[in-house]
Amino acid sequence: MSDNNAANASLAADSSHVDKRRLNTWAMLCLFSTLALTAHETDDQNMKRSDNIYITTVCATSLAFSALATAAHIGNTGISSLFVGTIIEGVVSLVLVGLWAGALPIIMDPSNGLAQMYVGKSAGETADYQSTISNANLYFTSWGSGVCALIVLAHYVRERLGGSGGMGMGYTSKWYLLMLASVIVVIESMRFKNQVCAIEAGTEDVTCRRNTYGLATGITGLIISFLISLFSSLGRDSALITTVAGAVMAVLYTLCAGLLTFDNGPATYVGNHYFSAWAGFFISFAVFGSVLKEFLGVGGGAAASSAAAAETDGDDQEMDRI
Repeated sequence: MSDNNAANASLAADSSHVDKRRLNTWAMLCLFSTLALTAHETDDQNMKRSDNIYITTVCATSLAFSALATAAHIGNTGISSLFVGTIIEGVVSLVLVGLWAGALPIIMDPSNGLAQMYVGKSAGETADYQSTISNANLYFTSWGSGVCALIVLAHYVRERLGGSGGMGMGYTSKWYLLMLASVIVVIESMRFKNQVCAIEAGTEDVTCRRNTYGLATGITGLIISFLISLFSSLGRDSALITTVAGAVMAVLYTLCAGLLTFDNGPATYVGNHYFSAWAGFFISFAVFGSVLKEFLGVGGGAAASSAAAAETDGDDQEMDRI
């Protein structure tokens, strides 16, 4: 009986910890959505009316849903029992991820001139166009909203799938973020290839070749991070596989960040391409370092805690037999 009570108390504590993290993320999403809506409505750039209405709708919807979610997580009311940890929260978080996935490409497209714009680095025969940030408020708050929505969904999926084993929620979130960085690298590399490399004297050949490597790295990172995050959400990842995958991504993104952001790279200006390349670099090394410690048994991570708990249970059963 005492063992059952202890187990129930442990599960309740874990659930409370997860709910608190989701509360913080929902609150940050509410804040970022408010700032993104303000930044967009005060922007004087001309856009197509349909795109303008869509972005406004996304920001307003994200603000409304995240405010309701925050309120549901704060108080023990009827809405809390209907929302927190239920399928409704999952659907809302999935819808918001989808909405921001549709809005971010429009906001970040340099040809629209909203959050980014194209500039030329030289006045010679080659224009050497690159994208750079033109509206910092809209840029950072819209990305903040999209990332928060993705993190909420990642926490919810792992909790619903019962992925309490494996390497832990911290690793899962990092793989989700690496997947996001890889998606951005792919999108920006394709956009640079189609909008700059495709035009005459748009940029130098070496810059396009470096961009091609960035595209290949982004695709590889997207596939690997998707598979690892999926198994991690299910609690079925292993230290060996994640260590090898982390090492591969660390090497690929080290070269990617160097080739894309230095010298004749296509992302020497501060923008999506620049941030995503360096995000992939730092996140891949964070993942690799964390899983390497778990694989070598250094520190007290999730895997070590699970092993310790299993050993304690075994000792208790042996004492019972005695």
